[in-house]
Amino acid sequence: MNEEEYMKSILDIPKEVYMEKFTPMEERVKGTDIEEDFKRLKQKIGDKDFEKYFNVLIKIKRHKKDMMIITPKESHRSIIMREYFNLLKEIFKVTNIIIVAQAI
Repeated sequence: MNEEEYMKSILDIPKEVYMEKFTPMEERVKGTDIEEDFKRLKQKIGDKDFEKYFNVLIKIKRHKKDMMIITPKESHRSIIMREYFNLLKEIFKVTNIIIVAQAI
């Protein structure tokens, strides 16, 4: 029995359960009310940091003057808070931002 067959027999995962490929945040905000602001953020901070800290976000939501951001790592949350908090407020025109980390 090879390793693949062995793992399949141990896990016995139904065919209905599968892993979905991660979709970058830039694609997920297309057609939403924050698409243009997200593009401005990318222009302002540059491709490298945008890809590292913002395109990997689990979620970003804005409601009136409030925003919630969910990051995949605590280190990303800390860096966004320290380096980009005021820029986010300015670009997205919000006064309150909650940033949380959720391990995936």
